[in-house]
Amino acid sequence: MKNLFGKFRDYALSLSLSLSLSLVFLIAGCNQVENIEPTVELDNRAIGEVKSIDEGHLIELSAFFASILNKPEVLNEFYGYSKLEGNEGELEFSLRKVFETEFDQIARKSSAIVSYFKENGGNLRTQSTSFDLDFFIKFMKENDLEVLAPYLARNFSLEELDELTISWWTKEMEEEGLKKDPNWKGETPAFKIRLSEDLSFESIMKGLEDKTLEVFMVSDEYAMKNPTIVFGAFEEGLYDRELQLKEARVSEANLSYINVVPSNVGIGCAQIQSNDVVRYNIPDLRIRDNTRGWPNGNYITIWVAYAAYSSNSSGLPTLGFSVNRLVTEKKINRSDFDWKSNFVGQPLLTHWHESNLSIQIIFAYKKSGKDLTQTVNSVSNNPNTGATVTSTQTLTRRDTRTFGSQHWWRCPEINGAHKVDTGHGFRGTNAIWQMQGQDGRIQFTLEPRLTRL
Repeated sequence: MKNLFGKFRDYALSLSLSLSLSLVFLIAGCNQVENIEPTVELDNRAIGEVKSIDEGHLIELSAFFASILNKPEVLNEFYGYSKLEGNEGELEFSLRKVFETEFDQIARKSSAIVSYFKENGGNLRTQSTSFDLDFFIKFMKENDLEVLAPYLARNFSLEELDELTISWWTKEMEEEGLKKDPNWKGETPAFKIRLSEDLSFESIMKGLEDKTLEVFMVSDEYAMKNPTIVFGAFEEGLYDRELQLKEARVSEANLSYINVVPSNVGIGCAQIQSNDVVRYNIPDLRIRDNTRGWPNGNYITIWVAYAAYSSNSSGLPTLGFSVNRLVTEKKINRSDFDWKSNFVGQPLLTHWHESNLSIQIIFAYKKSGKDLTQTVNSVSNNPNTGATVTSTQTLTRRDTRTFGSQHWWRCPEINGAHKVDTGHGFRGTNAIWQMQGQDGRIQFTLEPRLTRL
């Protein structure tokens, strides 16, 4: 089966131009750097390799789902997962989880997907066909299979559907595409079914084998205009999505914006009082491109590196240097390029202390097979002596690539540098910053907020 369908992936790759955009840097002077801390490894999270999956079995599984998707209960459950927390209206879910729990999380009842799958699969088994029900349930669980339909629920209502395009994806397709073209946007093989036709698994497989059922390539452009569902082992973390959403967040008590001094009051860095709290925020953020080929989503990670001065018993500077990961592979839907307010959900710094002269912000995205190694640093000073110290560490992360990173300086930001045009316009009164990685662009605004206690 695998050899039979391998030719469907020998397709032409579309070329796209790489945009060359410049990033504006705001640089402020500082005192002579005196010390550099040893480089250490911060985040070397091991991510399991994507297992090679048998494409022939994936095609059979896709064909079997095609044979039951004309059942209203099954299609309703598929659509329901677009309402799952974290999906933001995009239809995607873990088949492994559905078949382990046998429960429809949205409708809060037994899963119609599992029920029809087992019923039809059991009938096939009694008919001595090649479909092995137990094998394919095990196949879904062991390979952590998922369903992605980036535009289905967003662009098409359930009531208007009269046909579906069924597609499948393997890691090898992505690897082959990127090997031929580093700017590959992604394509997957597919076939189309009419929901009004009561197609059996056997008739779909026969149509694929004798070519009476056309197999063609689909991409973003096609799926935006044609209802499309893709099956595969995408490793998008859908099985553990609910656990990730329950991660501890900064206490609301620490984020109170009571007594925030309006920016138009004109308080400069020199007027900051010892009890003032200066928070640094990303009010708005958006991506301008998909960071990975069809049909995968965009997963964004953001770090901030900062240091602050404190004195030991001898009065010498002691640095507390940290690299906080504020956002961990937070999803942005495919081709969702709208501005997002409060994407980070918490300040970059809950208090930007006067001893911390500069910070470094790193914007990154998930990219399989690419390892991130990034030097990060922050400049602090001893307010008693005026001496400055640069703290440096190395940030590493598997399957990650950066849009870019940049240093920001405390006093220039408080004095209004965040309102200086960087060449990309404004969002409200804040200047829009842009960073461009090898696979796309990210834009964001920055804003210090002063609370006078």
